[in-house]
Amino acid sequence: MKKVLFIFSLLISVLVAKANQDERFVKAMEATLLQFREAKDLNAFQEIANKFERIGNSEPNEWLPNYYGGLVYTIMAARVEASERDKYLDKADVFVEKLEKQISNNDEVEVLKGQVALMRISVDGQSRWMKYGQVFEGAIAKAKSINPENPRAYSLKAQNLFYTPEQFGGGLKNACPEIQKSLEKFAGFKPASSISPNWGEGEMKALAKKCQ
Repeated sequence: MKKVLFIFSLLISVLVAKANQDERFVKAMEATLLQFREAKDLNAFQEIANKFERIGNSEPNEWLPNYYGGLVYTIMAARVEASERDKYLDKADVFVEKLEKQISNNDEVEVLKGQVALMRISVDGQSRWMKYGQVFEGAIAKAKSINPENPRAYSLKAQNLFYTPEQFGGGLKNACPEIQKSLEKFAGFKPASSISPNWGEGEMKALAKKCQ
């Protein structure tokens, strides 16, 4: 009887410790995501990327810190001159490599891959489309196949069309249907948790105004 009680007490202790660890992880992520939403300059974004990396190192079984670390670097790349973007995208790819070892067939990870590829194209669309265009299209197609309701897969496709010249199949006219489709997906989207990916709607609403 004493042995059974000891094992039961030990099990309860383990479960409580795990719950406390999970709570600390969620709180750390929520605090860093709040800073992420409020960041204004490259220094702030760099600090946030570093925080996500530290959380990821301390929680090697959690994929979201690496996801957001990569996402931050794509945003940093978007805020600098084209000649400087690759150095940030190289760092984003480091997080993508970590994610590929952690998790497979994840639509949000595929969207992140698409985001990195799209930013690579933005450096020099004419010379890079052949290489990174295939990566982008493949990642978005896979994201949609995994989860057809993920609005970010549609929003990235819309952005790509919007910024692609009309003579190459892009432009506002071709982007507007995809923009509308992404907004329809956002309308029905609910993130799985307080720290799950939930970005992109604002950008689509801004582009939708141009369609009017």
